[in-house]
Amino acid sequence: MSNVFESKKWTKEELKEMGFKQYARRKSVIMARRLPASETPLEIKTDQGDTIIAQVNYMICYTAGDTVQPRLQDYDHWPVEPNIFAVTYKEWDEELDLTPPIKHLMELGCKPYYKAAGVWAKDLDEDVYIQSLEHEKPVLVQKDRVLAIGSEGEPYHMSDTSFNNRYDPRLTEAPVKRALKKLIGFFKRGN
Repeated sequence: MSNVFESKKWTKEELKEMGFKQYARRKSVIMARRLPASETPLEIKTDQGDTIIAQVNYMICYTAGDTVQPRLQDYDHWPVEPNIFAVTYKEWDEELDLTPPIKHLMELGCKPYYKAAGVWAKDLDEDVYIQSLEHEKPVLVQKDRVLAIGSEGEPYHMSDTSFNNRYDPRLTEAPVKRALKKLIGFFKRGN
């Protein structure tokens, strides 16, 4: 399988050459808890439909949202390898708005954090494979998603909406310009 993005120590030059740009993280509350052995391995379905697997001591991060969910796994959540979590997340350091969903997540063992580290990312104009830390084998990431490279060189993907909610606005392109580029690419591919 060619063109597989794997975890490695990427240089800024390599990332820039491949079209990645650096983005700062928006400061927002992320609720997180350490995954106990009794719940492992934990399979998590992504919004693209693939399955990622979290192991013991992984940090499971949750977005509280606006509504209390019936079960912990009903909140939007994702795993973060414990050493990467320690480097990229910090304990929440501002007054916390104790919304009902945040209170509920705290009752379920979560604590408030925020992601302090930025990311290298690019819009995909073609399908690629990634081998993330949580996938057993490479998975296909479809075009029109955002491919991100984390601070420890780990690849992962997200929707454009998730990216825009989590990271500062793309300074290099306005949303209309990005949409126009995607539309032009669509017609060039003959779709």
